[in-house]
Amino acid sequence: MSAPAPLQLTLVNDLAEISRAAAAFETWAEALELPMADLMALQLALEETITNIIHHGHRDQPPGTRSFTVEFSAPAPGRIRLTLTDDAPAYDPLARAEVDVSAPLEDRPIGGLGVHLVKKLMTHAAYERRGPHNILTLERILGTPAAS
Repeated sequence: MSAPAPLQLTLVNDLAEISRAAAAFETWAEALELPMADLMALQLALEETITNIIHHGHRDQPPGTRSFTVEFSAPAPGRIRLTLTDDAPAYDPLARAEVDVSAPLEDRPIGGLGVHLVKKLMTHAAYERRGPHNILTLERILGTPAAS
């Protein structure tokens, strides 16, 4: 089975776009016959990062007024890449302090669990600021268990 060609979607800052992106990813990934654990990990990472772009990156903008892209690709056999590019203010979500998931809930600061989850589900994550754009690249080697 050959990998499908990369697919790039342009989304707007509206939470309804999450389901559109998820459906597009699922259709794109069909040819790869991904194991369910990998499909679910990639879907969860995609949904979390899109939610963060909309809620945090474009929080002061009316819904539907800002656009950003997500690209799905398979750069090598057994490897899936999600690349999200937006023009929100510079922000590296990967630089957040690690979440202490062993601490009692009442002692934990609010926020950061989504990024924590994405980092644990992906094999590789990288952030880059290129000109006016945030570029978040997430990769998963298929069959990789979630990091603990």
